[in-house]
Order: sequence, then structure tokens, then C-alpha cells
Amino acid sequence: MRQRLIELLREKSLRIGNFTLVSGQRSNYYFDAKPSTLDPEGAYLCSKLILEEIKRHRVEADAIGGLALGAAPIVSAVAAVSFAERERYRPLSAFIARKDVKAHGTQRRIEGFSGPPGTPVVVVDDVCTTGGSTLAAVQCAEEAGYQVLAIFCIVDREQGGKDLLAAYPFFALIRASELLDDPEIQKKLESARRNSGEALD
Repeated sequence: MRQRLIELLREKSLRIGNFTLVSGQRSNYYFDAKPSTLDPEGAYLCSKLILEEIKRHRVEADAIGGLALGAAPIVSAVAAVSFAERERYRPLSAFIARKDVKAHGTQRRIEGFSGPPGTPVVVVDDVCTTGGSTLAAVQCAEEAGYQVLAIFCIVDREQGGKDLLAAYPFFALIRASELLDDPEIQKKLESARRNSGEALD
């Protein structure tokens, strides 16, 4: 399953060129995880791999959540698969943390699961670069009174995010170096570096 997810991410989510990341850093590659996490096979693979990691590391959480928009398809799929395969996995509810509080309605920062203070949860992100967005989701969960047991991400760009999140157990399904470890991709990266006139991250 993991190797198939790598193939899917290379096919649907990896972009080669000249990009400015949300962190402000520039790069010759970009991971847009949503075409993979919103793909039927991709959603299932991400869910299975996350659930297997949760089970393997004995993380006893009641819910899984993350920051909109990147985490939304992931947490929804994990919740569905955890219920469908509840003989193997502990069913997990899902929640999505808004970047900003709504000015109308319930004005909730967290949508979906609503548990009591101290509820054990895990936080997930699609791509972790410097870790800022992931940390924002963790802080949002903790402000709601939840206990964050672990953090998961689909792709770790290996650019400092793990260090920023060092206070929590951090698990990446796939590292960026693994996705880029392909001769054809390396050729495209080298071409992008030449075209941009500089070697970016």
C-alpha cells in the first residue's frame, strides 16, 4: 500500500517547476496533496496507512482532526474506513479546525467531533514543511481542551517541521526524499534548476 501511495503521489501530486511555498521558501518542486487525498484510491490508501500506524504505535485516540483545507479529505476518509473496518481498527470521529472563527452561526473554531476536555485525539496534515500549519491545528485542538497524542502527515518535506513539532510523537507516511528518488524525476528537477537559474530546495 505504501509503495502504491508513493506512485500515486508522484503521478497526481508532484509538480516540478519554480514555486513559492506557503512558508515563503522557494522550491523546484511542490506537493499538491489534494489530487491524491481526494482520489478514491488515494483516500483509501492514506486512511489505511494512517490507521495501521495508529494501531502499530498503540495510539488510543477517540478522534482525528486537522486544519482546513488540507486535512479535511484525510480525516473524513479515516473516519469512514475506521468504521467500515471496525473489527480491525478503533473507530475515530473526525474534526476540522478552521483557520478563522466564523462571524455567524455557532462561531465554532472546530467543526465535526465535539468531545469533553481531555479527549485524546491525533492531528493530521497533508504536507508538512516547516510545521507551522500543523502546529496551528495542534494549538486549535488543545484550545478546545483535547489532548493531542500524536501528529501524522502524508508527506514530510523534511524542512524543519519535525523539529518544530518535537514535543509530540510525529509520524510521516512518506518522506519527500523518497518521492524524489527516481531518475526521471531527478532529470526534471535538474532541468527546473537550470531554467530557474538557481538551485532551490
